[in-house]
Amino acid sequence: MTSDQRYPLAPARHSRPPAPVSVTQRRAPAKPKPNFFAVVALLCGLAAIAVAFTANLGYLAWPLAGLGLVLAIAGLVQSGRGVLGGRSLAVLALLASVTAALLSGATMLFPTAFGATGSSGLHLPPLSGDKHTVDYVVTSAGGATVRYGTLNDQRTDDAPPSTDQWHGKASYNGGTPILSLTADSSNTGASNQISCTITVDGRVVAENSGTTIALCTANVE
Repeated sequence: MTSDQRYPLAPARHSRPPAPVSVTQRRAPAKPKPNFFAVVALLCGLAAIAVAFTANLGYLAWPLAGLGLVLAIAGLVQSGRGVLGGRSLAVLALLASVTAALLSGATMLFPTAFGATGSSGLHLPPLSGDKHTVDYVVTSAGGATVRYGTLNDQRTDDAPPSTDQWHGKASYNGGTPILSLTADSSNTGASNQISCTITVDGRVVAENSGTTIALCTANVE
Protein backbone atom coordinates (compact mmCIF):
# COMPACT_ATOMS: atom_id res chain seq x y z
CA MET A 1 0.00 0.00 0.00
CA THR A 2 1.34 3.35 -0.98
CA SER A 3 1.12 6.17 1.57
CA ASP A 4 0.82 9.84 0.56
CA GLN A 5 4.00 11.84 1.10
CA ARG A 6 3.39 14.89 3.24
CA TYR A 7 5.08 18.17 2.42
CA PRO A 8 5.39 21.19 4.77
CA LEU A 9 2.83 23.82 4.19
CA ALA A 10 4.08 26.82 2.26
CA PRO A 11 3.85 30.10 4.12
CA ALA A 12 1.26 32.57 3.00
CA ARG A 13 2.47 34.80 0.25
CA HIS A 14 1.28 38.04 1.81
CA SER A 15 2.25 37.44 5.43
CA ARG A 16 5.67 37.84 7.02
CA PRO A 17 6.75 36.78 10.48
CA PRO A 18 7.43 39.67 12.86
CA ALA A 19 11.02 40.81 13.09
CA PRO A 20 12.77 39.65 16.24
CA VAL A 21 13.18 42.27 18.97
CA SER A 22 16.67 42.56 20.40
CA VAL A 23 17.43 42.93 24.08
CA THR A 24 18.88 46.41 23.43
CA GLN A 25 15.65 47.57 21.86
CA ARG A 26 13.62 46.19 24.71
CA ARG A 27 15.69 48.07 27.29
CA ALA A 28 16.13 51.32 25.35
CA PRO A 29 15.55 54.26 27.74
CA ALA A 30 12.77 56.73 27.10
CA LYS A 31 13.72 59.98 25.41
CA PRO A 32 14.36 62.72 28.04
CA LYS A 33 11.81 65.48 28.28
CA PRO A 34 12.67 69.11 27.40
CA ASN A 35 14.46 70.96 30.18
CA PHE A 36 12.02 73.77 30.97
CA PHE A 37 14.08 74.67 34.04
CA ALA A 38 17.02 75.54 31.81
CA VAL A 39 14.87 77.53 29.37
CA VAL A 40 13.31 79.71 32.09
CA ALA A 41 16.68 80.09 33.85
CA LEU A 42 18.32 81.31 30.64
CA LEU A 43 15.55 83.84 30.08
CA CYS A 44 15.92 85.11 33.65
CA GLY A 45 19.68 85.40 33.29
CA LEU A 46 19.48 87.32 30.02
CA ALA A 47 16.78 89.62 31.42
CA ALA A 48 18.91 90.29 34.50
CA ILE A 49 21.87 91.23 32.30
CA ALA A 50 19.66 93.60 30.30
CA VAL A 51 18.21 95.45 33.31
CA ALA A 52 21.50 95.60 35.24
CA PHE A 53 22.49 98.69 33.22
CA THR A 54 19.04 100.34 33.34
CA ALA A 55 18.84 103.14 35.90
CA ASN A 56 15.22 102.68 36.98
CA LEU A 57 15.12 98.87 36.66
CA GLY A 58 18.52 97.89 38.01
CA TYR A 59 17.01 96.67 41.27
CA LEU A 60 15.32 93.81 39.35
CA ALA A 61 18.66 92.30 38.32
CA TRP A 62 19.31 90.65 41.68
CA PRO A 63 16.00 88.71 41.99
CA LEU A 64 16.09 87.71 38.32
CA ALA A 65 19.67 86.47 38.60
CA GLY A 66 18.85 84.60 41.82
CA LEU A 67 15.81 82.91 40.27
CA GLY A 68 17.81 82.00 37.19
CA LEU A 69 20.58 80.52 39.34
CA VAL A 70 18.16 78.31 41.29
CA LEU A 71 16.37 77.10 38.15
CA ALA A 72 19.64 76.44 36.34
CA ILE A 73 20.90 74.25 39.20
CA ALA A 74 17.58 72.39 39.22
CA GLY A 75 17.90 71.84 35.46
CA LEU A 76 21.42 70.50 35.86
CA VAL A 77 20.33 68.08 38.59
CA GLN A 78 17.39 66.79 36.56
CA SER A 79 19.48 66.38 33.42
CA GLY A 80 22.15 64.53 35.42
CA ARG A 81 19.51 62.05 36.57
CA GLY A 82 18.34 61.51 33.01
CA VAL A 83 14.85 62.82 33.72
CA LEU A 84 15.30 65.92 31.54
CA GLY A 85 17.57 66.72 28.63
CA GLY A 86 19.25 70.00 27.74
CA ARG A 87 22.30 69.74 29.97
CA SER A 88 24.29 72.17 27.81
CA LEU A 89 21.38 74.64 27.93
CA ALA A 90 21.32 74.38 31.73
CA VAL A 91 25.05 75.10 31.89
CA LEU A 92 24.56 78.14 29.64
CA ALA A 93 21.72 79.37 31.86
CA LEU A 94 23.91 78.95 34.93
CA LEU A 95 26.69 81.03 33.35
CA ALA A 96 24.21 83.74 32.32
CA SER A 97 22.75 83.96 35.83
CA VAL A 98 26.18 84.16 37.48
CA THR A 99 27.27 86.81 34.99
CA ALA A 100 24.12 88.83 35.68
CA ALA A 101 24.71 88.68 39.43
CA LEU A 102 28.32 89.84 39.03
CA LEU A 103 27.34 92.69 36.70
CA SER A 104 24.57 93.82 39.02
CA GLY A 105 26.95 93.90 41.97
CA ALA A 106 29.60 95.74 39.94
CA THR A 107 27.16 98.42 38.76
CA MET A 108 26.03 99.01 42.35
CA LEU A 109 29.58 99.25 43.73
CA PHE A 110 31.11 101.14 40.79
CA PRO A 111 28.22 102.93 39.02
CA THR A 112 30.34 105.52 37.23
CA ALA A 113 32.65 102.89 35.74
CA PHE A 114 29.69 101.31 33.94
CA GLY A 115 28.06 104.57 32.94
CA ALA A 116 25.29 104.16 35.51
CA THR A 117 24.17 106.60 38.16
CA GLY A 118 22.44 104.33 40.63
CA SER A 119 18.83 103.23 40.73
CA SER A 120 17.55 106.78 41.23
CA GLY A 121 19.24 108.32 38.18
CA LEU A 122 20.71 111.14 40.31
CA HIS A 123 24.01 112.64 39.15
CA LEU A 124 26.54 113.71 41.76
CA PRO A 125 28.06 116.10 40.72
CA PRO A 126 25.39 117.47 38.35
CA LEU A 127 25.44 117.17 34.57
CA SER A 128 24.69 120.19 32.41
CA GLY A 129 22.33 118.30 30.08
CA ASP A 130 19.93 117.04 32.78
CA LYS A 131 16.38 118.39 32.99
CA HIS A 132 16.22 118.89 36.77
CA THR A 133 18.67 120.51 39.19
CA VAL A 134 18.90 119.74 42.91
CA ASP A 135 20.37 122.03 45.57
CA TYR A 136 21.11 120.70 49.06
CA VAL A 137 21.46 123.55 51.58
CA VAL A 138 22.74 123.38 55.16
CA THR A 139 23.17 126.17 57.70
CA SER A 140 25.16 125.39 60.86
CA ALA A 141 26.96 128.04 62.92
CA GLY A 142 28.95 125.38 64.78
CA GLY A 143 29.77 123.22 61.74
CA ALA A 144 28.29 119.90 60.70
CA THR A 145 28.98 116.66 58.85
CA VAL A 146 26.76 116.53 55.79
CA ARG A 147 25.53 113.45 53.91
CA TYR A 148 23.53 114.14 50.76
CA GLY A 149 22.25 112.34 47.67
CA THR A 150 19.67 109.54 47.75
CA LEU A 151 18.94 106.83 50.28
CA ASN A 152 21.12 104.39 48.29
CA ASP A 153 23.82 106.71 46.98
CA GLN A 154 25.23 109.45 49.22
CA ARG A 155 28.22 111.77 49.38
CA THR A 156 29.82 113.07 52.58
CA ASP A 157 31.16 116.58 53.16
CA ASP A 158 31.87 118.99 56.01
CA ALA A 159 30.02 122.26 56.51
CA PRO A 160 32.50 124.65 58.21
CA PRO A 161 31.45 126.68 61.28
CA SER A 162 29.83 129.69 59.65
CA THR A 163 26.55 131.50 59.29
CA ASP A 164 26.89 131.11 55.54
CA GLN A 165 24.99 128.37 53.74
CA TRP A 166 26.65 125.17 52.57
CA HIS A 167 25.49 123.93 49.14
CA GLY A 168 25.62 120.54 47.50
CA LYS A 169 24.61 120.26 43.85
CA ALA A 170 23.06 117.37 41.90
CA SER A 171 20.86 116.77 38.85
CA TYR A 172 18.69 114.09 37.24
CA ASN A 173 16.79 113.47 34.02
CA GLY A 174 13.87 111.31 35.08
CA GLY A 175 12.65 108.68 37.48
CA THR A 176 11.53 109.21 41.04
CA PRO A 177 14.68 109.61 43.16
CA ILE A 178 14.28 109.76 46.93
CA LEU A 179 16.46 112.73 47.87
CA SER A 180 18.12 112.71 51.28
CA LEU A 181 20.08 115.30 53.26
CA THR A 182 21.44 114.80 56.79
CA ALA A 183 23.49 117.30 58.81
CA ASP A 184 25.03 116.19 62.12
CA SER A 185 26.62 118.58 64.57
CA SER A 186 30.39 118.19 64.68
CA ASN A 187 30.45 119.52 68.26
CA THR A 188 28.24 117.20 70.31
CA GLY A 189 29.09 118.94 73.57
CA ALA A 190 27.41 122.21 72.63
CA SER A 191 24.02 123.17 71.29
CA ASN A 192 24.20 123.91 67.58
CA GLN A 193 21.21 125.05 65.58
CA ILE A 194 21.20 123.25 62.23
CA SER A 195 18.82 123.67 59.31
CA CYS A 196 18.57 121.74 56.05
CA THR A 197 16.71 122.43 52.82
CA ILE A 198 16.32 120.57 49.52
CA THR A 199 15.25 122.47 46.42
CA VAL A 200 14.46 121.04 43.00
CA ASP A 201 14.46 123.46 40.07
CA GLY A 202 14.36 126.33 42.59
CA ARG A 203 11.35 124.91 44.44
CA VAL A 204 11.66 123.84 48.09
CA VAL A 205 10.64 120.18 48.43
CA ALA A 206 11.90 119.51 51.98
CA GLU A 207 13.18 121.50 54.96
CA ASN A 208 13.89 120.81 58.62
CA SER A 209 15.92 122.07 61.59
CA GLY A 210 17.28 120.83 64.90
CA THR A 211 19.81 121.51 67.66
CA THR A 212 22.22 118.67 66.91
CA ILE A 213 20.86 117.04 63.73
CA ALA A 214 18.65 117.98 60.81
CA LEU A 215 17.19 115.49 58.34
CA CYS A 216 15.45 116.25 55.04
CA THR A 217 13.98 113.72 52.60
CA ALA A 218 11.83 114.19 49.51
CA ASN A 219 10.40 111.84 46.88
CA VAL A 220 10.31 113.79 43.64
CA GLU A 221 9.40 113.12 40.00
